[in-house]
Amino acid sequence: MRATWVRIGYMATTTISDALRSALRQAGLALVVGAVVAALVGWLVQGGPGLWGALVGAATAGGFLLITAVVMLATVHAPPSTTAAAVLGSWLLKMVVLLLLLMALRDQQFMSKAVFGVVSAVALVGVLAVETRAVLKARVPYVDPSGGGAQGGSVERPEQP
Repeated sequence: MRATWVRIGYMATTTISDALRSALRQAGLALVVGAVVAALVGWLVQGGPGLWGALVGAATAGGFLLITAVVMLATVHAPPSTTAAAVLGSWLLKMVVLLLLLMALRDQQFMSKAVFGVVSAVALVGVLAVETRAVLKARVPYVDPSGGGAQGGSVERPEQP
């Protein structure tokens, strides 16, 4: 898809959809790079269990945050109440899946729990920081410069009695 750019004064702006796509793309790239680095460090520190702890930790934390961005992107043109319901519903589903995943991994010996915890925390903070930076750097106007409003810049005033 082609990005929609609008010129307002000297700043180029994007749509909300473009800002969310950019945040999702940048966060996904940061997650992949971070997972590779974490897997290498985990393998060097604790061997195979460190490698698996890093990969599972990065996938868990990154998936947790990226799903929210995908849900917001999917409901960007829906009414605010629909978007809020979708985000809340996805959060509840993620909590249930996370609880089940942690219960399933509790007694597993194939991964390092310490590496899993550290990588999960670092990945959560890192992905959230990248998403926040991408959204804050986006130039999304508060009003739609192309839609509605007074035509030709004139404002009608009510008649004086």
